[in-house]
Amino acid sequence: MSAFAVIGGTGVTAAAMRAAADLIEESGIGGLSVTCNEDQISIQVCEQAGDAPARAGIVAALASLLTSTAYQHDSPACPSAWLQAHGQIRGIPVRVYTPLQVRTTAAGGAAVPVAVAAGGQAAAVPAGQLLPAGWRWATALDEPAGTEVA
Repeated sequence: MSAFAVIGGTGVTAAAMRAAADLIEESGIGGLSVTCNEDQISIQVCEQAGDAPARAGIVAALASLLTSTAYQHDSPACPSAWLQAHGQIRGIPVRVYTPLQVRTTAAGGAAVPVAVAAGGQAAAVPAGQLLPAGWRWATALDEPAGTEVA
């Protein structure tokens, strides 16, 4: 099912590409990876765009143009996180995102991912365990002092 029922897939994709181009031109931000299809526009802020805080700033700027807010999304099954925002341009759903590196700590000679509770408590999450409910992965956006594992 396409965003516009009146025109076919090619026309929808072309309209999404024009909308994405206008958004990028308005933002003044280059070096983005953009994918357009019948269902949505995906804009990835690649790691070549800078460190995590710089990329977070780009996601936030694009989110603002989409009248949205950037937030961290975490995979509960594996140590994977990204900053993302969702919005619409010309009725087409837009997803803006950038990957975030999950912080690790040394445990038993191996790097173990670190998770953070809402209160700021940090803990290592051994391989094979799910991210505890209400926790998020500690990322490069966290202050190092805030993710020390006791």
